[in-house]
This record gives sequence, structure tokens and C-alpha cells, in this order.
Amino acid sequence: MLKIRITGSESELRQVAHKAGSTRIKRFKRDNGKTTFAIDVQISVKDFLENLDLTNNDETSFDGKENCDPQAIQTELENLLNEISDK
Repeated sequence: MLKIRITGSESELRQVAHKAGSTRIKRFKRDNGKTTFAIDVQISVKDFLENLDLTNNDETSFDGKENCDPQAIQTELENLLNEISDK
């Protein structure tokens, strides 16, 4: 599982939280007095890769989907997660 932190305005995060099924919006007070809002979302590596959009509208740049093997990326991410959790 991947844990992703999404930050934004409180109203934006309410919309995201509604779609993500999470209603816990965290509030962080910064040293400069400003308040930042965030939610944490957990998603499986498989779901993350299936929903990842690697398309790019710039014709001169590399289009990641051409040479992208989702199974290889998933294996690499899982190996990295295992390595991190072993430490």
C-alpha cells in the first residue's frame, strides 16, 4: 500500500475526501502563522499504477506510456517498499 498526502485548501480537500472516502482533514499551523490542510489517502500499488496518466501533451518530449511496463514498475515499487520496511 502507498500512503499519499494531499494538500490544498479546506474546500478542495473536502471534495477530494468525499471521492476518496476519507473525511479526516488534518490541520497544520505553520511558523509563519498560516494554516495548511492535508488528507492522507492509502492506495494499492496496482490501483495507483492503473490510474497513473503518463501522457504528455508536448510532442517533442518522451511519452512514458510507450516504454512503460506496469508490471515491472509494480515489482520495483514493491521491492522498494520491502527494502524500506526492512530498515
